[in-house]
Amino acid sequence: MNRISGWSRTLLIALNLALVTLSPIFSAAHAGERKVVWETREGYVALAPRDTSGNVPVVPNNHPLEMSEDLLVGLLDSVQVRDSLKDKPTPLFTRGALQLLVPHLRQALRQAGPGEDVTFTVIALYKTLLGGNTPKATSGRLFYQGGKLNLIFGVVKDEGRSRLDALDRDFRLIAVGSRRSTASGEWLLVPGDDRTFEITRRDWVLFDPKATVTVKPAPVIVQPSPVTKKGGEVRPLAERLATLNELKKKGLITEEEYRAKRMQILSDL
Repeated sequence: MNRISGWSRTLLIALNLALVTLSPIFSAAHAGERKVVWETREGYVALAPRDTSGNVPVVPNNHPLEMSEDLLVGLLDSVQVRDSLKDKPTPLFTRGALQLLVPHLRQALRQAGPGEDVTFTVIALYKTLLGGNTPKATSGRLFYQGGKLNLIFGVVKDEGRSRLDALDRDFRLIAVGSRRSTASGEWLLVPGDDRTFEITRRDWVLFDPKATVTVKPAPVIVQPSPVTKKGGEVRPLAERLATLNELKKKGLITEEEYRAKRMQILSDL
């Protein structure tokens, strides 16, 4: 019995030492987890630990940051992209994507600490040559440093990871851009006429918040039967999507009807 007790004591001591040794590792892993600010089937915004860039000294971000939604919309709306060298530049972010994404990016920038970046992925519908709509994913890493708003892209208008019928879609599997390595792809970022940003790397742009930004008005959509409130006011996108989700949860519409109506709502923007 005494010998068994001695071995038991030795085992307990070894386990305690192991826990003490591994505790900082577990704590660091936990601290490295992303803090989700917003997540739906249309995208997500999260706070993530600031990534490193090789041997370059770590410079803390100037967070938290207060920035108006109009300014943030204007900056992101100035980014144009060529899908290939032969294509004409078109706005990267659709109006629907900006309406969904920007309020949560603003909230995340207000919550971020000096050691955190804001990461995001958004699914947007883009017109096809045949007149239909194709969902595509765009992701990035956003942070404010040295008087400039930095945006590093992970994927740009990626079709492979954005199928609308992917109920098990996990945005955390999509690259969100890195200081260390350059994103791949045939796309080419192009500054708009107002040139509110400069390109420091093919996937990395620097916005100047002090630049004059023109916020383009949303296009006027004429619909035969618009969804309105009693007072005739057009219902916001988020409210229309929420109503649609409720109908689906209650079983009042089929999965096919849900997808068709959702695509119609998003393509109307």
